[in-house]
Amino acid sequence: MKRIFATIVALAMMLVGCTAFASTDITDGVIRVDGVGALQNKNAVAGYRAAKVDAMRNALEEVQGVHIDSETTVQDSITASDVIKTRINGMLKGAKVVEQFKDADGYHVIIEFPVHGAQSLAAAVMPATTAPPAALPSASVFVPQIPASTGPYTGLIVDCTGLGLETAMAPAVFTADNKLVYGKVNFSYEQVINQGYVGYARSLSNGVSRAGSNPLIVRAQGIKDFVNPIVSSADAGKILAENQQTGFLNAGNVVFVK
Repeated sequence: MKRIFATIVALAMMLVGCTAFASTDITDGVIRVDGVGALQNKNAVAGYRAAKVDAMRNALEEVQGVHIDSETTVQDSITASDVIKTRINGMLKGAKVVEQFKDADGYHVIIEFPVHGAQSLAAAVMPATTAPPAALPSASVFVPQIPASTGPYTGLIVDCTGLGLETAMAPAVFTADNKLVYGKVNFSYEQVINQGYVGYARSLSNGVSRAGSNPLIVRAQGIKDFVNPIVSSADAGKILAENQQTGFLNAGNVVFVK
């Protein structure tokens, strides 16, 4: 009996842990949440107010699960800084009401706010700065034998279909031996706020316009730390060779397909 009880407790702890670290998907570039308020005496105004409060509470839970990068979530930033917590609360108060309706459950209010832009989650978490991105040790950056260009290409699509990729505001692309191909060496914090390092799509045919009309498409070999695609050394060399022609990496014309 004791052994069975211990097993149940262990499983419960695992489930709690999974819930606590649930990742929030930012593929669509916005976060949309629903709030519900009780309709007391059919009072729509009171129901609306209660639903909006509930929506903001739900939105705070959602934003905490957003990955900033492979090491940090918004929840980590809130825990570390009261200033960031205040900024996020201010952003949520300014969230746009995009829908409201009544049903058997009560009065519903759906709010929406952008992940990137001037009044966004990224702006709240990572305030704009003119400082350049931190330099990386040369040993950690991929330096290939650059092949001849076959482009010009307008952008990059990394196909991660079926690999369990999670979304982040500042992910990176690595080789299998942990060499950086694309990431913070390409972007400033201002760019992270305005558009993020990458866009996300659910298929190779929809939602990939960020990569332009003639994108270079490579297949990821795996995922590092939940959010970072891993590409072959050959594909890494091709990516950097083509980038020399048009600079699509520094422009952020990159899409990860989930």
